[in-house]
Amino acid sequence: MHDPTDKFQGEISPGAMRVAKAVSFVTQPTILSIPTFILLCLSIQNTMDCLMTMAVCLVTAVVLPIINVHYYSVKFNNDDGDIYRREDRFMPLLIGTVCYAVGVVALWLIDAPWLITVLMICYALCTFSIMLISTRWKISIHATGIMGPSIALGIAYPPYGFLYMLLLPAIAICRYYQKKHTPAQIVGGALFGGILTTLVFLLML
Repeated sequence: MHDPTDKFQGEISPGAMRVAKAVSFVTQPTILSIPTFILLCLSIQNTMDCLMTMAVCLVTAVVLPIINVHYYSVKFNNDDGDIYRREDRFMPLLIGTVCYAVGVVALWLIDAPWLITVLMICYALCTFSIMLISTRWKISIHATGIMGPSIALGIAYPPYGFLYMLLLPAIAICRYYQKKHTPAQIVGGALFGGILTTLVFLLML
């Protein structure tokens, strides 16, 4: 890497590329949110409340966003599940913001634990902010998406929850070698996600 604003210029082996694609897939923000919300919901003692809260989280933060991204990925002829072009991101990110906003309202209506609701607020705010940023710059959503869950788990299960953040180097390397992002876009995504999420938690918890 000679310039942090340049994409990877070299080549990696087919096997390494398969690993990079697999890591990128399992570290999508929607996928990373699954164990996060499940672990947070398991702290709810009442079984019915736990299941109801978990259902709201998984539908609004996982199922609907995955359908949304898949639809636009196919629409824009992306063959790897990503939405590659920055210019194509606006509508899927807007719809994603709406999904998370619906999740916030639903969690509030069922009186879910405040930590879970605040995390959903973080997802809505981060997605909306990335939508605006993407009109000018292709910030890394993968890097942003690891920060919120890591901070939420760290608050709920200190200090071990913060270990989730150890996935960030693998995410950064794989996205860089796939030529999806420059180092600056990856670092920018991580810093943005960490700062915004921390501010939201500090203000709302």
